[in-house]
Amino acid sequence: MIYKRCPKCGKRIPSGTSCPVCKRSYKAPEGVYKLYHTQRWRNLRDMIIARYNGIDQWALHKYNRIEYAETVHHIIPTVDNMALFFLDDNLIPVSRSSHDEIHRLYKKQKKDIQAELQEILKGNGVGGIRKV
Repeated sequence: MIYKRCPKCGKRIPSGTSCPVCKRSYKAPEGVYKLYHTQRWRNLRDMIIARYNGIDQWALHKYNRIEYAETVHHIIPTVDNMALFFLDDNLIPVSRSSHDEIHRLYKKQKKDIQAELQEILKGNGVGGIRKV
């Protein structure tokens, strides 16, 4: 069984139940968000990060900075095309700050940023560590 911690009191409770102390209820992930909790996703995520030596590709190519990649970004979001969820050609390792920046930029110039990310994946970006 999967457990969560109540953010209010810290009590360990089963996922999808309410905290008996605080009476807060928690919903189990649904829809596309449920896929992020699968072993298949965790394995793919780890593979993508390892492929690029754990380096944030956005920060490396955009700012010539080396940062640790802690998440994997879908270049074409799953809400736009669910078929690309597990496709590794659509995934790029990024840090949390880069991921937030990319999503902010998507609001203004989504197609341009997606094209730039795809160029980074192809290895045509500005110098630095490439995938092995």
